[in-house]
Amino acid sequence: MENNREKIQLAVLDQLGEGIILADKDGKIVTVNRAAEVIHGRSELDVEPDDYSESYQLLTLDEDPYPPEKLPLTLAVKEARTVVDVPWKIRRPDGSIVIAVGTARPVFGKDGKQVASVLTMRDETARYHAEHKLKDALEVKETLLYEVNHRVRNSLQVVSSLVTMHMRTVEDADAREALDAARRRIDVITATHRSLYELGTHDWVDCSYLLPDLCKQIVETFSAKQNIVLKTRKTGVVILAVSQAVSLCLAVTELMINACKYAFKGRAAGRINLVMECCDDERVLVSVEDDGIGIEDADTDSRKGIGSMIVSSLTQSLDATVERETGPLGTKFTISFVRTEEGKRSALGLPTSPQNDPLDHWQKNRLA
Repeated sequence: MENNREKIQLAVLDQLGEGIILADKDGKIVTVNRAAEVIHGRSELDVEPDDYSESYQLLTLDEDPYPPEKLPLTLAVKEARTVVDVPWKIRRPDGSIVIAVGTARPVFGKDGKQVASVLTMRDETARYHAEHKLKDALEVKETLLYEVNHRVRNSLQVVSSLVTMHMRTVEDADAREALDAARRRIDVITATHRSLYELGTHDWVDCSYLLPDLCKQIVETFSAKQNIVLKTRKTGVVILAVSQAVSLCLAVTELMINACKYAFKGRAAGRINLVMECCDDERVLVSVEDDGIGIEDADTDSRKGIGSMIVSSLTQSLDATVERETGPLGTKFTISFVRTEEGKRSALGLPTSPQNDPLDHWQKNRLA
């Protein structure tokens, strides 16, 4: 009866898709099922831990002989450790290389003493090579996108230069001002793409640094005529997807320009506060506040120029709300919106695509 039970158990093991190797309490291999034999191209019994690597031709991922004492089954036998999903290579008798991933566990009897150890494994050769090909393809994509951002930045700089050259030939003051405003807007988009190029990213921008820098440049331009001071306060990290970053930067710089142009009329100095907050619920708040003369109702219609139209359009693209508070002590605009999923993942240090680093598992387990 006992003999029949053992035959049934062995038959069941041979039907399993995963390879299984069973070692006794001393680590000597006593059972190798059919799947494990196919993976290794051999079936060696009575092999002891110190001979696992040589008998089964086990290699590290770098194809060096696998140190026997570091093999998952050895660790289960000698240290009663459970080792999960560790990769290694196997050189079959025909010279072919198989990549296996396995888990080893100690087996304990009713008295709590270790009576055996078991190793389960699967052939991951196809997946390993597929992920290598995917990694190569992703590297090519990253290189191309990096180059695209560089070229876009250069092209925008050429456009900005052309607009500047045209400004010098225009005598009408209103036309020059319009061209100058267009050039500034182009420069904002250029700066966003420059940020992508410098950071080596292609789908997110850290506005925590980019936006204050853009606003500082604007204030410095207008400070030639007035003493305008810019104060910046940041809470959290405002990392946004490219589309949101461009829209936010353009909207905020328009508000900053309007504040510099209109808020301090008749005054020699003024202050503008730029506040950026990224809340726990992923809502981004950006406010531009000045201590100027405020906006009277009569001024509202006169200020409905292209700048206001741009702010309105851009905040719609952000699906944002804009609140305005104004009075004799100044004006404050607050833009509020929710960060897109790409920006959330980047802020957390996660890949924007789940396939961003497909070989991470293999790299972390080059030698268990």
